[in-house]
Amino acid sequence: MFQKESSPAFTLIELLVVISIIGILSTLSVVALNNARSKARDARRLSDIKQINLALELYYNETGVYPPASGTLDANIAGLCLSDIGISSTCGTLVYLQKIPGDPLNNRDYQYRQLSNGLSYRLFAQLENDIPEYPSGSISMGPNGHSPDLLVANGIDWRDVDNWNCSGISYDKELDALKIDRIYKVCVIKNTIVINIAENYYLSAEYMTVDDSENRLFYLGSSDYSSPITAIPGYNYNYFAASAETKTNNSWIKVGNSQPHTGESTTGQSNQWRPGTAYTKIMFLANYNAPVVNQITYIRNIRFYTE
Repeated sequence: MFQKESSPAFTLIELLVVISIIGILSTLSVVALNNARSKARDARRLSDIKQINLALELYYNETGVYPPASGTLDANIAGLCLSDIGISSTCGTLVYLQKIPGDPLNNRDYQYRQLSNGLSYRLFAQLENDIPEYPSGSISMGPNGHSPDLLVANGIDWRDVDNWNCSGISYDKELDALKIDRIYKVCVIKNTIVINIAENYYLSAEYMTVDDSENRLFYLGSSDYSSPITAIPGYNYNYFAASAETKTNNSWIKVGNSQPHTGESTTGQSNQWRPGTAYTKIMFLANYNAPVVNQITYIRNIRFYTE
């Protein structure tokens, strides 16, 4: 009588090994796919910015100025029309870009700011990946092409909490923002930045407060120095970009000086540097004026640049 041979079977350990390998390969595939998607979105952003930049130059060649935009600070221009009447929701008779493209992600936008009464501008976008041409993933475009943010140019990534002289803050990757959670904080960039007070400087950011039943304040500006290590005496902070801004009820608010920060003043005017300033450190103050704070403040897109 012939005996039927039993077919070999996987042991439990072998099955677990196979399942683990499949899981690892699946994870790697998802990561690779997500990286490919983010790089594809960045490629589109670069293409969009160049397209908008070209349209702005065509407008300037025709009119002698760069166009105004809806809003007064870092306007989101996605979906608007660039024509002979400027950047608006409707088009004029001569159209340079009928529908300005928007960022591929819903929680980001392309921002435009007219400077010097139309003689200059800044066009902003944020990449998801750092590339050599745009360290920290920040795009700042002007009439002469790529115009680096002064933080980026000085090797300062505002998203890195180690670059700030304050403890107890964190970086929220999902919101791409610094988080100050229920504490009052004054945060100053560690490194000084060389400036020339005769030039025009701009500082802007976005902030959002949550759990803000209390109305705690937000400030954005600079700490000014006469040398890399010597602060201007008598002036601790210069809140020229935002002063005593209030709660935002879970929405992003853009803040910044609508006028250039230039020249010096002994009276501490908000659009001028302190006398003797040759260096500066960007700073912000969040959740101010509270012994007990229930408010959370987020800050993102901190930009410091000159014309």
